[in-house]
Amino acid sequence: MGERTDTAVDRMRDRIAADGIDHVFLEFPDINGISRSKQVSPEYFLEHWEDGFTVNLLILAQTPRNDVPEGSGLGEEIGYGDGMLQPVPGTVRPLPWRDDAVRVLCDVTTAAGDPLTAAPRTALQRMIDRIEGRDDAIAFTVGSELEFYLLDAVDGRYEPATSHKHEFMSWATEELSAYTNDLAAWSDTYGVPVHSIMHEHGAGQLEALFEYGDPLTQADRTFDFKRLVKQTAREHDRWATFMAKPFGDRAGSGYHLHVGGRSAGHNVFADGDGLSAFGRRFVGGILEHADALAALGTPTLNAFKRYKPNSFAPSTASWGFDDRTVGVRIPSGTTRVENRIPSADANPYLVIASTLAAGIHGVEAGIEPPEPVDSDPDGERPSLPISPERSLRALANDDVIRSWLGEDVIRVYTASKRAELQAFRDVVTDWERTQYVQNL
Repeated sequence: MGERTDTAVDRMRDRIAADGIDHVFLEFPDINGISRSKQVSPEYFLEHWEDGFTVNLLILAQTPRNDVPEGSGLGEEIGYGDGMLQPVPGTVRPLPWRDDAVRVLCDVTTAAGDPLTAAPRTALQRMIDRIEGRDDAIAFTVGSELEFYLLDAVDGRYEPATSHKHEFMSWATEELSAYTNDLAAWSDTYGVPVHSIMHEHGAGQLEALFEYGDPLTQADRTFDFKRLVKQTAREHDRWATFMAKPFGDRAGSGYHLHVGGRSAGHNVFADGDGLSAFGRRFVGGILEHADALAALGTPTLNAFKRYKPNSFAPSTASWGFDDRTVGVRIPSGTTRVENRIPSADANPYLVIASTLAAGIHGVEAGIEPPEPVDSDPDGERPSLPISPERSLRALANDDVIRSWLGEDVIRVYTASKRAELQAFRDVVTDWERTQYVQNL
C-alpha cells in the first residue's frame, strides 16, 4: 500500500544512505492513532526493508497506557504472534528536531505479508479502494482542524502556557513564539506545511491549520501533525496534548473534519449557491450514523466531557449552515461538509474512514436529513451519546460502518476501549473519598 514507485524507492534509499543518518524509525499508528515505532540502523533497513520487519501485533490493540485488552483477535487468540512492518517508501521524512535520523511510515501486515485488516491505516486504504471502484468516480478531499493545549508542568500539575482565554489575541500568540516558530519551521521539513497558527478560546489552547489532501494523504498528514506538535513541545520543555478536555472549566479540543468532493470538475456538494441533493444526503448519512461515529470520534471517557449544549462543541446529531453549535456544519465559502463530532484525541484514519462511510451510505440510501437548525439545537435534535458504553454499543450494532471499515478493525478498537474503561473503573478517585469517607 502507499507509494512504491521506483522514484519513491530511490528517494527513500538515498535519504537513508546519506551521510550522518544513523537511525531509521519504523513508525505506524496503533488503534488509538498513537505513534508507535521501532528503531533500526540504516544498514539493516536497506538490507531488509523489502521483506519487512517483525512486530508484535498486540501493540496495535493496546490502550494509551499500554494495558493489554482481551478479545482483540491480536493477542492470546494468535498466541501473541508477530506480523510485519512494511515501509511505505513515499513517506520517508527527516526528523527536524534531530539531524541523525529519519522515519518511514509502515503498513502492518500478517506474517505472510498480507494486509492486516485490523490496522487503521489499512482499513482506510481498503475503504478508499472501494470508493474509487464506484461508478460515480468522485474524488474526495479532506481537511483537518485540530485544537490542542500547550502546557507547563509545575509542581506535579499541568498549567496552561498562557494565562487566560486569549482567542486570537496577538500578544498571547507572540508569547509562545519560540514554540510556534519551531512548529512552523519544522512543519515543512516534516511534510505537514502549517499555513496558520492562532490562539484558541482556552488558556494555552492553540490551533494550527495545514493543507487539505486526499483521504489517505490527509490521514497521514494529521497523524504526523500530532507527532510534530507533541515533539516540538518536548523540545521546549513543555507538553502539548490533544486530550479532549484537560480542564473541566475550559474549552475542549475538537477535531473538525472538512470533506469536499469533485466529479468531472464539479463540486458534488454544491448546487448553485446552496447544498446539493448529494450534499444533503451525505449529511443525512452522518446524522443517521452519528452514535457510531461518536464512538470512533470520541475515544476516551474524558472526551465525552467535551460535548456541551450551547458551546462550540456539539451535543446533538444536528446540522446547520455556518453554525458552530451543531454536529455537522456547512461552512461559508466553498461548499463542503464539516463533521464537528470528533475530539482532537481521535484516530484520524478511523475518523476519516467512518465519516466517508456514513456520508456515502446516506447518498446511496437516499437519506434526507431533517431541517437545518438556526439556533442551539439542544432538546430539538437527538443527543449525542453521553457515555462510551452507549456509543460502543451503537458502533457494534451499526452494520454499515462495520461493513465499510471491516469487522477486524472494529473488534480491535472496541476491545481496546473496553480495557481502557475497565482500568478507569478500577481506580478510586480523590473525588469519591471527599464525597463519601466522612458522610457514609
